[in-house]
Amino acid sequence: MESGQDWHTESYKGLEVHVTALPREDGAARWDYTVRIAQPGEDATSESELTAESGDDADYPTRDAAVEAGFLKGYAMVDQMLA
Repeated sequence: MESGQDWHTESYKGLEVHVTALPREDGAARWDYTVRIAQPGEDATSESELTAESGDDADYPTRDAAVEAGFLKGYAMVDQMLA
């Protein structure tokens, strides 16, 4: 599915947060992100029950900025799930 993407993974509260930055499809030099929350050891490219995309107008100027924003979103998703 998305096997060629550069996934970043961090453990958070017993789950894994996977984030990848994606260049905007409109050709602009801006970035979006995709987040997947998974059990430890699951592949980032496998389907996940909890998935999010930036889905807002907050385009990010660099790949690193998009990844950082993706992790913040992922942590918030885990916090909400465990609340």
